Amino acid sequence: MQEHKYPKFIVCIQAATILALVAATNALAGPPLLTDDPDTPGPGHWEINVAWTTTKESDKWEMETPLLDANYGIGERLELTYEVPWAIAHQSGVTVGGLGNSLVGMKWRFLDQDKHWLDISTYPQFEFNNSGSSVARGLIDPGWTGYLPFEFKHKFGRLTYYIETGFIWNQRRPNAVLYGIASEYQINDKVSLCAEIHGEDENRLQEDHMVFNLGFTWKLTEKLNLIGSAGRALQDSSSSGPELLSYLGLQFCL
Repeated sequence: MQEHKYPKFIVCIQAATILALVAATNALAGPPLLTDDPDTPGPGHWEINVAWTTTKESDKWEMETPLLDANYGIGERLELTYEVPWAIAHQSGVTVGGLGNSLVGMKWRFLDQDKHWLDISTYPQFEFNNSGSSVARGLIDPGWTGYLPFEFKHKFGRLTYYIETGFIWNQRRPNAVLYGIASEYQINDKVSLCAEIHGEDENRLQEDHMVFNLGFTWKLTEKLNLIGSAGRALQDSSSSGPELLSYLGLQFCL
């Protein structure tokens, strides 16, 4: 029997419908999801995420433990970001560890839902190598990466939808397009659930690394959240990119 392959945009439309059903949480995309949101911490406030992540690609396991993600609000619309992990990789019985890449970024939300129906932001980011030894041991890819995404958000009561799309420039690898669609439902004052489809396309829909994620936010105190997610690839195992991934962390809102 002939196998039918559907265009990726049709898959995304179907995924959006699934997400609406799955999500039918304070609205908060970004960690633990891959799809980011237009929200910023607010003037003089910090959002600091300390997390443990795992990714499985073929016969290789990669971990970031801990992953430090610090975000600082400047005014109501700007956010400065710095992120760096301690990376660990396990393959063929060998485990190595070292400093991962640093990432710096600045988010600017230039439209707000209360005036324009949508929150919209742009979030330029730059990722670079910290350690030549981590590159030599295969923990991180050599070279820099630049990101220019745009984030969209609309809130309907307890239900919030997010869309992110943009471009990725790689110094040593093919450039790519990134995209994500997420939904979040606030169950009560403490717990919210979320789901997403997120992907990176390196070659005109021929090498599309698409994953499905489910996550949660649990408000432990006024300034501390427990956040987590788990997901898997939506392509067959012969494709490059993550097959399984997980995220578990503490989020400090200061």
